Amino acid sequence: MDAKKCATGSAHGDKSDPEITSTEVLIIGFGFSVIPLIRELENDGIDYVAVSDGDSIWDKFEKHDRLDFDMVSSMHTSLYSFELVDRDVKDRYLTAEEYLSFIRKYLTRYSSKVIKDWVASVENYSSYSIVHTQSGRIFAAKHLVVATAFKRRMNNLLNEFAYDSTKNETIAFTAMGDSVNLMISKLIPYNNRIVLITNGFWLLDKLSFYGDISHTLDQLEYHNLRRVSKLAYAKTIVTGLQFVLMWQKLLKFLSLDRLKFLSIDHVYFKHPLAIRNIKVNFKNFRLQSPLPNGIIAIKYWPIDSYQRLFDNDSLKQSIKTGYLLNDIAFFLEQDLVELWPKRETVIDREQRTIRWKENVIQYDIIVDADYEVPNLPKITPKHEGSSRLDYEYVCRRNFMGIVPKDLRNVYFIGYIRPTTGGLNNITEMQCLFTHRMISDSEFNRKIYHNIEGRIEKYNRHYHPSDEPSPTDHLVHYGFYTDDVARLININPRLSDCRSLKDLALYFIFPNTAFKFRQNGPYKVDGVKEMVQQIHKNHKGFSVLINYLLTYALLQLTAYVALILTYYRQPIYFPAVAFAGLLIIVLLNPVTAFVAANGFGRNTYLNVVLVAALGLTAYFASPVIPLASLLGVFALSYAFHRLGWTRPPFNDLSNKKKPKYREFFKRYCDAFKEVFSETDAPIRRSALPGSGLHSPDPALPGATGVAVN
Repeated sequence: MDAKKCATGSAHGDKSDPEITSTEVLIIGFGFSVIPLIRELENDGIDYVAVSDGDSIWDKFEKHDRLDFDMVSSMHTSLYSFELVDRDVKDRYLTAEEYLSFIRKYLTRYSSKVIKDWVASVENYSSYSIVHTQSGRIFAAKHLVVATAFKRRMNNLLNEFAYDSTKNETIAFTAMGDSVNLMISKLIPYNNRIVLITNGFWLLDKLSFYGDISHTLDQLEYHNLRRVSKLAYAKTIVTGLQFVLMWQKLLKFLSLDRLKFLSIDHVYFKHPLAIRNIKVNFKNFRLQSPLPNGIIAIKYWPIDSYQRLFDNDSLKQSIKTGYLLNDIAFFLEQDLVELWPKRETVIDREQRTIRWKENVIQYDIIVDADYEVPNLPKITPKHEGSSRLDYEYVCRRNFMGIVPKDLRNVYFIGYIRPTTGGLNNITEMQCLFTHRMISDSEFNRKIYHNIEGRIEKYNRHYHPSDEPSPTDHLVHYGFYTDDVARLININPRLSDCRSLKDLALYFIFPNTAFKFRQNGPYKVDGVKEMVQQIHKNHKGFSVLINYLLTYALLQLTAYVALILTYYRQPIYFPAVAFAGLLIIVLLNPVTAFVAANGFGRNTYLNVVLVAALGLTAYFASPVIPLASLLGVFALSYAFHRLGWTRPPFNDLSNKKKPKYREFFKRYCDAFKEVFSETDAPIRRSALPGSGLHSPDPALPGATGVAVN
């Protein structure tokens, strides 16, 4: 068969070979991930065919009446840019039912180009691919897009677990992720004992209020500050976690860790088993991304924000529509969830016990979750130099997770997942990149020309270890979207900024997909106005600007105090010691912690620091900056103790208030009323063993990653 004909023939078939349908682009899998690509292909008149069969995970949720949760990512990162411009863009999280309705809107719009069939195998040649389906159809495509999502056992658990019949029992989880946290939120109200056997995880609040202004998680990440200083970004984005860990180790070393008055109200101090360390290859150490790939974060509703939004006459209705309280930090604080270290826990499945040191528990159910695995059809490389073995997707062997170096003109969409911002935020940018690869032959050639070097550079920057990991595909969404935007030349430029507002939009406004669609070839009408409105709704993200300004002023004040002390007393202050102290100030974790504890009231701290710097410039005395540092430390402590400030992530101080414990009791009563009416229990015997580790059904995944 002639390769050129295969690559350029009509979508309705090639007369010289009627058994083969030729098309410019063939898409395997028709789900929400490819809609932005299809939209661009149709706008350009590029011929395409989509092949898909089988129900999606969302169809199965609907079938099992399990659309009873809300998304872990905000509406701004869960919907396409061209959908958002037609909506009210106030901060909110969509329910599963709303999200399914959004998906079906676009699936219906483009369904006429979909052939209902199952892809059995793919042969990839240097300039085209041959696709065989179960029904016997054969397609030839110049470009092949694979968007078949993931397969996971967790999908069965989410659909089949009998929450209503699981009461007053002990459930052990051997993994943690957003999906597991959803399960925990449904088990807690029934007085179940929950034991998490874990290697640790990151906890992040989904939504926080500062005054009357809400901020979703994805809006608190100011991604482009990394281009000014990776160190400053790394220290501030974790809001003082480094100091908490350092303080914890110091108290333990001094045997003072049992003194409660010295403790810090932070989940990783009080529950150190929640800490998940990042493995770094120190042998070949290099300057990494300030937040490397592979971090697993649990996004949860903090009880204070949840109560503020839903504690009213419609609490039961809110629960029924899917807004469930899943504050894992609150659950830990109230001893509703226990943490056991995976490395030290012995599981005896025959006796149905778990043991950690002297602690032995008889469990009723054990839940074994799993990692996401790409649900690919059989793909065999047949071009020159290929191994001819069936292709296996490995994230680190694909440029941006999209372009495999072992295949030609094949693009994987949907296999990169965000740590925080929604999946559609990632896939929209992947679709634009793929469209550019398809429509611009020169761009395509440039990417393939040095693809191995590009992959090596990307991996070196974003992976702290040389060892592959099942979570390599998890990325900090704002880094990824910005990197893709720069590749296809649609990123905003610092040189275009003409005002302080422009600078704030460039550095502070989150790198959502729609930020890159204000102008240029992928412009969406109405997006520029939407960006301005979101910026206005959040008062220019002033809460973030003041937080970062506090950190910068604290650092500057410390430098000024040190320099003045050195020049006043140089004889007692050797130059080597001075240089060492400058480095200590640069790397110190204290200033980021102090700034984070002033979150929401940083303006007052900044006034003190600026005034002190002004006085220091006039009097040139080191006493003034030192006094201002001590004063700001005391103020931030007082503000936090009084409840006037709220660090962005998993702060425990506000979770101790009696009003939240009282609300939680009312929430549990309302939850049980709602789910006693809606939950349809299944027989546990339908699942193998005493646990719920069911066989892999090869379903496409749509929920969070599990942590092993």
